[in-house]
Amino acid sequence: MFMVSVMKRLRHLAVFKLLIVLLLVTYNHFAFGADCLSTTPIGANQTINASLDGSECLVNDLFGDGDFTYYDLYILTLTSSGMLTITMESNTFDTFLALLTNDFLSNPEFPTVVAFNDDAGDGTTNSKITVSLGAGNYIVFANSYWFYETGPYVLKTVTDFDDDAYVDLSGTIKTVGGTDICAMVLASGQYMFSCNPAGVFSLTDLPRENDGTVKCQMYADGFFPEITIVTESSSEAFVMMRSGTCPSYNLPYEPAFVPGSAGKEIYIAGQVLLQNTQTPICAMVLANGQYMFSCDGTGSYYLKMPLDSNGQFKLQVYADGFAPSIRTFDEFKTTNIVRMARAVECQ
Repeated sequence: MFMVSVMKRLRHLAVFKLLIVLLLVTYNHFAFGADCLSTTPIGANQTINASLDGSECLVNDLFGDGDFTYYDLYILTLTSSGMLTITMESNTFDTFLALLTNDFLSNPEFPTVVAFNDDAGDGTTNSKITVSLGAGNYIVFANSYWFYETGPYVLKTVTDFDDDAYVDLSGTIKTVGGTDICAMVLASGQYMFSCNPAGVFSLTDLPRENDGTVKCQMYADGFFPEITIVTESSSEAFVMMRSGTCPSYNLPYEPAFVPGSAGKEIYIAGQVLLQNTQTPICAMVLANGQYMFSCDGTGSYYLKMPLDSNGQFKLQVYADGFAPSIRTFDEFKTTNIVRMARAVECQ
C-alpha cells in the first residue's frame, strides 16, 4: 500500500488510501533489488546533511510505475513515546517526505503510511511531519517532488517525549449476562484478541492522538462494535451488546471446501456500502487475522491474507452504528461488495 511516488502527483485528491490500494496491484508485476531498500540510521533530535545526487535508486526501480524521482531511506529508532516532528529542507529542489512503519523493509507491498507531506505551508517547498508515535523503529522516506531532481537537503528530527505520552489499557469484555467474549481489541495501531483466556485483554504503550486521547475499539462476531475514548491508563470492564436479528442486503454464497488450498495467500478487495445504495461506509474489515479500514471516502478495502484449513476466509466487517457483516468465502470469490444494515434495523 505504498507507491508514494504516484500519490505525490495526485496528493491533492482526497483519495489517499484508494491510491495505495490501486497501486498495490501494480506492485505485483515488478521486482526490485535489495539495494533499493538500504537504510541509513537516524535517531531522535538528530540532524543529517545529505543530498540526492543521482546515485540513489529511483522510485521506478522499486515499483516500475514510471516515477523517476530519487529517494533516500532512513530507519528511525525511538526509545520513548510522544510527539515527533520531522523536517526536510532544501534550497535546490522541491522535497517530499513520508513516514512508514518498519514492516516496509520486510514486506514492502503492505507498508503502513503513518504520515506524509509535500509543502509545509510556510511559503517554501520544504516538507514537515508532526505526529504522535510510540517507541519502536520507523522508516523515513526522503524524496523529491519532481522527476530527476537532485541537490543537498537537511533532514531533522525533533521530539517532545515524556512518560505521559502513552497509556496502558487492560480489562475484560463480557456480555450483558456476564459471559466472556472473544473479541478483537484495537487501539492506536495495536491489536490483540481477548480469546486466551476469553474476555481478557491488555495493550501497553499506546500513543495518544493529538488531542491526548486513545480510541479503543472492540469487535466480535454477533455483537455491535464497542468504541470508547480513554485519556489515562486504566483497567476497565467492557460490555458488548448482541446484534440480534438483522436484515441482510448481501446475496448468499456457498463457499467451496478446498483443504488443499489451506495456507495459500490470496488478495481480496471490494467496497463497504450502505444497504442497497452506493453510499460508502467507513468500517473495519477483518479477514483471517488481517485488517484495514475502508475510510478512503469510497468504502474500498484490499487485503492479502492466508486461507484457513478449509481453504476459505471469513470476511468480517464492523462499523459503529451498523449491524456487523460476517460471511465466508473461498479463493474463487475474492472481490466482494459488503452491504451493511443500520443497527436500528435489527431486532
